[in-house]
Amino acid sequence: MNPSLPSPESLDRLAAAFATLGRLHLQSPDQETLDQLKELLVEWPLEEKDDTAFGLDELRKSFDEGESVSDIRRDHNLLYGVTATAKVPPYESVHRNQDRLVFDKETLEVRAEYRKLGLQAPKLNQEPDDHIGLEFNFIAQSCLRSLDALDQGSTTDASRYYGIGAVFMHQHINEWVPQMLEQAAEAAETHFYSGVMYLSLGAISAYAEAE
Repeated sequence: MNPSLPSPESLDRLAAAFATLGRLHLQSPDQETLDQLKELLVEWPLEEKDDTAFGLDELRKSFDEGESVSDIRRDHNLLYGVTATAKVPPYESVHRNQDRLVFDKETLEVRAEYRKLGLQAPKLNQEPDDHIGLEFNFIAQSCLRSLDALDQGSTTDASRYYGIGAVFMHQHINEWVPQMLEQAAEAAETHFYSGVMYLSLGAISAYAEAE
């Protein structure tokens, strides 16, 4: 697989979207983050169409209806099982492993991919490496490394960094995340997390189009 390198503007937009979404999958927002996100909605980095457009509409409804930090935190908790059984587990291994186990071979495969960019999960060996939020952040980091290489005049390194992310998208994220996001969007009890799921689907589509 040898994907063509997107423009610097596309890399920057993809990095911003995947980094923001990755954080929201990992942790529900505090009030400051919600306020920042409300401002970001008017300049969301990806084109407002299809799933992205629906996701932005859902977030606007969340703000218009005044969904609180505690409402959103509770929804994130119920969806991903932060303190209880998850409605939709956020780990690749659970969705792709026949026995639905975490820390199985899929988790270790993801860990090996992270090492290609010199990254590792923040709570290594305590929490699974293959959380959707960490996988989205890996894509963001791939785009950022590619941008940095372009700034230094190395198209070869830029292509290599982007290629690591593109292979990861193809071999990992595309294999489980879209279906998981659709399940989570349906299970979400807030417009906020419904919006996050659709924005995530939109980001995956935008990444495919950028290639």
